[in-house]
Amino acid sequence: MYNFTLYMTTDCNFKCQYCYEDYHNHYQLNEQTLVECLNFIMNYGNKEKVSIDFLGGEPLLKKDLIYQAVKYMKTNDPQREVKYYITTNCSLMDFSFIEFMKQNNFTVRLSFDGNKATHDLNRVAKDGRSCYDTIFENIMRVRDSGLSFSVRMTVTENTISHMYENICYLHENGLDHICMIMDVYLKISEKLKIEFEKQVQLILKYYLAEAAAGRTFTIDQFDGKMLHMLCNFGNCFGMCDAGVGNFKIFPNGQIYPCGFLTNHEKYCIGNIWEGVDIRKAKLIAISNYDKADPKCNECTIRDFCHGMKCGYMNFVNTGKINVPSDAECIFEHVFYEAMVQIMKYYLEQPVEILRQKLGMYVDYIQKEHLKFSGFGEKIAQRLKDGK
Repeated sequence: MYNFTLYMTTDCNFKCQYCYEDYHNHYQLNEQTLVECLNFIMNYGNKEKVSIDFLGGEPLLKKDLIYQAVKYMKTNDPQREVKYYITTNCSLMDFSFIEFMKQNNFTVRLSFDGNKATHDLNRVAKDGRSCYDTIFENIMRVRDSGLSFSVRMTVTENTISHMYENICYLHENGLDHICMIMDVYLKISEKLKIEFEKQVQLILKYYLAEAAAGRTFTIDQFDGKMLHMLCNFGNCFGMCDAGVGNFKIFPNGQIYPCGFLTNHEKYCIGNIWEGVDIRKAKLIAISNYDKADPKCNECTIRDFCHGMKCGYMNFVNTGKINVPSDAECIFEHVFYEAMVQIMKYYLEQPVEILRQKLGMYVDYIQKEHLKFSGFGEKIAQRLKDGK
């Protein structure tokens, strides 16, 4: 399946302190270019399925074009299975758009950092106003709608000490699919490292206590790491398919391999009128790969590490796709130790709970004829024995 991200606008009604998008020129998608973007998507390759992700800036500034895009795909490519996504600050959400998303099977990513005090530290409107009450109300509407959603909670230097309280806050408000995103450009001191370790341990204890009480919820930095704890991928760098199966389409029709590169026109790999230069996309990655691998060569958690998968996140920090920032190394090692504790916890649970939580990953590894890690072998054996 090909994945396309449509940038509806590079403008936003917010000015978040940690935003990595810093465009010198603001672009607005118009109706004509939208149609040409969709025609490009419909004619690219021969896949029966496609995903379209509406992004910005703030995509709901162009809400009318999102309505038009879905209608156009239904009218002109009715046989195609389309999965829609949107990432939004939720300040411009309304009942009509929520109903529209339900009818069209959207998955919603909500940029929301937690309680009011934390959220307002970094996420305020361009005029300095707090929109927290409106955002929270709209998020509750999304939660109650039955839509598939997740909360994107960005962690920054000034919110590390609030991580635990905000995970609790989100869970207690029924926002049970949480993705903790570390600020891309975060620099972490020894003092912050100690605080980060403390916060992750508090979150871990809460996460396991809720699981034991039957009130499970997901944290991407835990649940999203399950497969990487159970499978032995060879402890190597394994970047995503940016620019090969995953494309970012700018409002001016230019195409980029990754959102981290859209600030730099030299990384443009084509446009919707002339097509994509896959060779150039691959060359961008290859030319920025450090064969010496001085930082991670001896690391034992490369299969687990997000820095071994998100190459262009590394690139904007270190200039090399396979060399993560110092902060990313710290985060991943802390999360790995937490995941070791989670694996040990589930190994002690009844086999029914073990199967419910980890069975799908074991099945996938076996189906794809992959290798199990040490934890994977133990868990697979327990499931096989049924005791």
